[in-house]
Amino acid sequence: MEQIMETKQNHIGIIGLGVMGLNLAQNISDQGFRVAGFEKDPALIEAARSIKTTINIFDDIIAFIAGIEKPKKILLMITAGEPVDEVIKHLQEYLSSGDVIIDGGNSHYKDSLKRQQQLQRFGIDYIGLGISGGADGARLGPAIMAGGSVNCYRTIEPILIKVAARTDKKEICASHLGESAAVGHFVKMIHNGIEYADMQIISETYDFLSKGMGYSELETAKVFRQWSCSELSSFLIDISVSVLEYLDKDTKQPLVSLILDRAEQKGTGRLAAIAALELGVAAPSISESVSARILSSKKQERVSSSKIYKKPEPKHPYLDILDMKKALLAAKISAYAQGFDILSAANKEFDWDMNLADIAKNWRAGCIIRARFLDEVAEAFITEAKLANLIMAPHFSSILKDSIPSLRRVVKWAITRGIPSPVLSASLSYFETYTSPNLPANLIQGQRDYFGSHGFERIDKSGFHTSDWNQ
Repeated sequence: MEQIMETKQNHIGIIGLGVMGLNLAQNISDQGFRVAGFEKDPALIEAARSIKTTINIFDDIIAFIAGIEKPKKILLMITAGEPVDEVIKHLQEYLSSGDVIIDGGNSHYKDSLKRQQQLQRFGIDYIGLGISGGADGARLGPAIMAGGSVNCYRTIEPILIKVAARTDKKEICASHLGESAAVGHFVKMIHNGIEYADMQIISETYDFLSKGMGYSELETAKVFRQWSCSELSSFLIDISVSVLEYLDKDTKQPLVSLILDRAEQKGTGRLAAIAALELGVAAPSISESVSARILSSKKQERVSSSKIYKKPEPKHPYLDILDMKKALLAAKISAYAQGFDILSAANKEFDWDMNLADIAKNWRAGCIIRARFLDEVAEAFITEAKLANLIMAPHFSSILKDSIPSLRRVVKWAITRGIPSPVLSASLSYFETYTSPNLPANLIQGQRDYFGSHGFERIDKSGFHTSDWNQ
C-alpha cells in the first residue's frame, strides 16, 4: 500500500505521478521539502516506487490528504478538463478553509476562473499554475507562471522559487502574475502559441535550406549551431541542432529524415489562436502554425494532390544563407510581438494587471521558448510599460529595418518555388499590414454599407455616415 518514508507530515501533496508529476515531485523533494504523491494507476505507482526517491507514495486518497500539513497544499498534475473537476469535487470533501489546490496542468483559463470562484465559497484557495519546460524542466527547473490570490501564493512561494529555473544571472523564473487564477494558465497558453509559431518558423527554415540550397540534415545542423551563437540563440534552435545531428542506430541516417512528416498537437496552440480571435487581436503567425499542423496530418491527401499539381522550377533557385538567417529572426520577432499583443489585450479585456516585462523575464530560462532576445523584450516593456507593440520598440525596430528585406526575399523565393511557408509568410504579412498607414478596408466598409447599411466613417467629416449606393 503506502510507501512511507517520513513520519513527519508532508509539506505538499501531488496528485498524478506521470512523467511531469513524478519529475516535479522529485525536484521538490530534492530541495528539502517532504512530498506526498498520490496515484491510482498501478503501473505509475510501480514506476514511482522503482526509482530512488524520498517521495511518500500513496494509493489511498484519505491517507494521502491526512499526511499533508495545514494549510494543505495539493498540486494537481493531471489531464486538463473533466478529470480536474472530478478530482476537485472529491478533494472538497476532505479540505477546509485555508487549504489550497494548485492546478499545474494545461487547464483552459476560463475553467480556472470558474474553479477559483466555486472554491472561494468554501474558503478553499485555487492557484492556476502554468508550468513550462517539459519533462526535463519539471525535473531540473521549469518556468513557473502563477495566478491566484497573492496571499495564497505566498504560502507556496517558498517551494516554487526553490524548484524554478534560474537564468545565467541566477534570476528566478517563477512569478505571481495576477489575482485571477486564470492568469497563470492564460500566460502558459500564449507561451505555447508562440512556441507553435517558433517551431514552425524553424522547420520552414530547415525546409528552405534543404530544398533551396541542397543542405543535408547535418549541414543544416551546422548552420543552426552557428546561428545559436548569435541573437537567434534559443532552446528551440539548440534542440533542432540535436535532432538534425542524431543518427538512427539501424540505418546510420539522420533520424529526422525517417520521421513521418505529420505533426501532432495537444491543443494549446489552437486555444491561443482562438483566444486571439476572441480578444480581437491579429495573430496570424500563431494561427497559421496551427493550420500547418492540421494540414501536415493530411499526409495521404497531400501525396495524392501532389500528383495533380506540378511545382514551378525557376531558373535561379539559389537562396542566400544570410537572408535566411535574417528572415528567421524577423519572423520570430513578429510572432513574439503577436503573443505579447494578446497578453496586452487580455489585460484590458479582463481588467488584469499582468506585467509583460515580468512575463518576458519568466520565459528566459526553463521554458520551451527561452531565447536570448527575451532580455530585450523585458527591457522594452520596462522602458515603456504600455508599449503598443513590440515591433515599435527601438531595439526591435532597428533589427526589423535590417531584416525585413531579407524576409521579403525569402518569402518571394518560396512563392516562386512553390514551397509552403505559412508562418514565415504570415509573419511578414503581419508586419506589412501593421506598418501600412493606408489599407483597403475603406472598400470593405463601402461593401458593408452597400449590402447591410452598416455605415462608415469619413476622412473629411466627423461622425458616422451611410450612403444610398443605388442612386
